[in-house]
Amino acid sequence: MSEDPSFCTDNPPKQYQEIYRILSGSSSSNSDSRGSTEDSSASSELESPIDRGLFLALLERSGLPAGTLRSIWSLAEPADNYLTKRGLFRALALIGLSQAGGGSERQQAPSLAALRALPEAPTPNFGDLASLAKEAARLRRERQPAKMSMSLEELEELDTVTVTLQQEQKGVLVFRHRVYKVTSRRYDSSNLRRYNDFRSLNELLLQRYPYRIVPQLPGKGRPLSGSGGAAFLEERERGLQCYLNLLARHPTVCDDEMLRLFFTCSGEDFEKALRSAFGRPLDEFLTHAQAASVKQLVPPDAVQRHEESRRFAQGLLQRLTACRDCLRCLAEASRSAGAAVAGLAVRLDELGRQPQLQPPVEWAAMSAEADSWAQVQAGLPRVTAAYQAVAARYEDKAALEDSVVASAEYLVMLIDGFVQLAERVKHLKRDHDRSMRNLTDFKKRASSHHMAGRDRWAVEDLENRIAKHESVLQDLEARTHFANFCLGLETQLVQANLPLVRSLLLSLTGSQIVGHAQV
Repeated sequence: MSEDPSFCTDNPPKQYQEIYRILSGSSSSNSDSRGSTEDSSASSELESPIDRGLFLALLERSGLPAGTLRSIWSLAEPADNYLTKRGLFRALALIGLSQAGGGSERQQAPSLAALRALPEAPTPNFGDLASLAKEAARLRRERQPAKMSMSLEELEELDTVTVTLQQEQKGVLVFRHRVYKVTSRRYDSSNLRRYNDFRSLNELLLQRYPYRIVPQLPGKGRPLSGSGGAAFLEERERGLQCYLNLLARHPTVCDDEMLRLFFTCSGEDFEKALRSAFGRPLDEFLTHAQAASVKQLVPPDAVQRHEESRRFAQGLLQRLTACRDCLRCLAEASRSAGAAVAGLAVRLDELGRQPQLQPPVEWAAMSAEADSWAQVQAGLPRVTAAYQAVAARYEDKAALEDSVVASAEYLVMLIDGFVQLAERVKHLKRDHDRSMRNLTDFKKRASSHHMAGRDRWAVEDLENRIAKHESVLQDLEARTHFANFCLGLETQLVQANLPLVRSLLLSLTGSQIVGHAQV
């Protein structure tokens, strides 16, 4: 490439870097972690090429004439239908330069000489970058259906859901139940849902997506009384929020009409509305456009890869579950310590506010300091205030630890859902192998009947059973390929979420440092 200005090579603007991240599908955190001290040759080996189709979609957003766009594409020096990172930055600068000049048909085509004369990088205008990111993700999925093609940041951008338990109970007598306020950022909605609504949604999603991660719904159970009941309700509230966020941030499930109805329907009886609208939904294998052709997208060693992923996920799940339980103990210990210190503050306050609590006169006569008790009482308000402050800091520490517990719960629920999915796919493969063995057995028996000259009706019965079994086997084989295809995508989804482990550890360390410092 010819010599470029520094804003196309060494020091590109943030907008250029963000557009590169969107088009390449790479995570911004990955690019940041390389450090600014790497040389250009090393970083170029790590960069992702820009697909020609994605770049052309970007060019159309610029609003420039076709002739100008052809000149920019040529000056960007594409190679084999893709664009390098440096070529993209050069093209962005040329687009910004052309837009600044009016972008008319009669305008002279942009040149590299004009670009080098600029003191700073021109700013191209492509409209809303969020919509560009969605379009780029959609095009990547279409061009590479076996790749999930979404970073953790893009997954988190899909939606943020909050679930808040309402104190007021609904219903009468034995039919009283608690409701949850469910808020979705994506749909800008807020509705009340009872637990049975969550359960109905979960049942229908499992029917529609048997080969996707549909996390396990937190158990209904029966709330205990007192503090135990409050802890149970808090835990279930946190679990339901993790459950909905996992669904809302799933690349496929997030666009499902059942989930959209859950977030947007404002009717009284949502469960009835959901059942009447969808009944018994067809599973994804019967509706997916590529279900019949995914065999070529599944690698030959897919079963071995998925078994290795399942074993790793199982080990990770065990250890993360243990960490989550320890984090719960930490938060509970901080909360208990805060309650104990707050109780001590109350007792000290009572001690200082008891005017009738005075030592006998002879005690004062025997003491070297007659007014020592009065001095103690006078100092107790300051001590009480100090302990109240300590109790408040323990509550703050528990709140920080609760947020870390929520992050751990999210990861545990995701990986647990993956392990369950891997088990379902594994059982499907066993069913396929068993059906294959049965078909082979039927064919051997039919062959032996033919050779032995057995009853014609018995032979025909065996041949009919073989025909039916071959049809079942064909369906099982197609399902197995589709299940392995989906499991490959779900594996990538888990991999995209693994940086949350690092965030979890950093949050844990930060909560302990800040919490102990405050106390």
